[in-house]
Amino acid sequence: MKIAVYAIAKNEEQFVKRFCDSAKDADVILIADTGSTDQTIAESMRCGAIVHEICINPWRFDKARDTALALLPADIDVCISLDLDEELQPGWREDVERVWQDGTTRLRYKFDWGQGIAFYYEKIHARKGYHWHHPCHEYPVPDIRTTEVWAQTDKLLVIHKPDPTKSRGQYLDLLHVAVTEDPKCPRNAFYYARELTFYEKWLDAVVALNKYLAMPEATWNNERAYAMRLLGKCYDQLGQDGREWYRKATQEASMTREPWIDLAQSCYQKSDWQTCLDASLAALQIEIKEDLYTMDPSVWGFKPHDLAAIAAFQLGQFELAKEQGAIALKLAPEDERLAKNLEFYAKAA
Repeated sequence: MKIAVYAIAKNEEQFVKRFCDSAKDADVILIADTGSTDQTIAESMRCGAIVHEICINPWRFDKARDTALALLPADIDVCISLDLDEELQPGWREDVERVWQDGTTRLRYKFDWGQGIAFYYEKIHARKGYHWHHPCHEYPVPDIRTTEVWAQTDKLLVIHKPDPTKSRGQYLDLLHVAVTEDPKCPRNAFYYARELTFYEKWLDAVVALNKYLAMPEATWNNERAYAMRLLGKCYDQLGQDGREWYRKATQEASMTREPWIDLAQSCYQKSDWQTCLDASLAALQIEIKEDLYTMDPSVWGFKPHDLAAIAAFQLGQFELAKEQGAIALKLAPEDERLAKNLEFYAKAA
């Protein structure tokens, strides 16, 4: 089996050595440079990568990755697509060889995106029969003549270690292109709407989120609940009441904590203490954390206990406030506010 790791890059010299070291067990490491002005090219070559300089104009990620893929040797069996700020984990090759059988075309594996979010990714694919789709948040898709055969591993194969200063300024325009050229794709319709919230374009986001929810193709309940949560946030930011949308989100994905905590947080801001308490306690009844990109790590920390404690105190349920406040502090022992709150609850109890 011959395995290639391939990537596109621009001005990422700080990541090159780490990237190449993590991929050293590959038969080929190929980097398609899209216009670096730093030492990315020289450092990549020094670290043993094959480097090609390419030009994609107008810019879009899928065309860049297709170009990199086309530059791989024809005898490669397995292609691993990465970014330079991603790192393969020790033992990755052995695990790929373990699960990749004759006829396999695609591998699903665990990916650590960072910030406490991990989910299953699907960017390891066969050399033949695939191309990239979407100008932004691009994704490998099979040719119509390719029958996909999936393999899966629960092993964490890739960790994302990004540069927090890196701009995402081009994403909004590229996502607008994506939804224009592929209007039936719910994935990018949601990403476009979410991107609008990042830029605090609340009214535009409301339109885009409702458009996504109205799509017949938008059927994944976790993502739909995420869209409803964002609608709640939009209305809260616009000075209106977003609680209706948070409630809808709890109905859409009732067995996930995120909608309940968003509802609790909104109720906290509006001094709706009974709903805040009920929603927080409902979230705490959910004990299974799913490995999905829609997961918010904060709902698995002190936050639900903190909200429950505050609401319970406001409702005169001092013992419950003390109990939940103690758990919140145990989960975040350095938080001075939580410590002071717990002293307050204990005195009241």
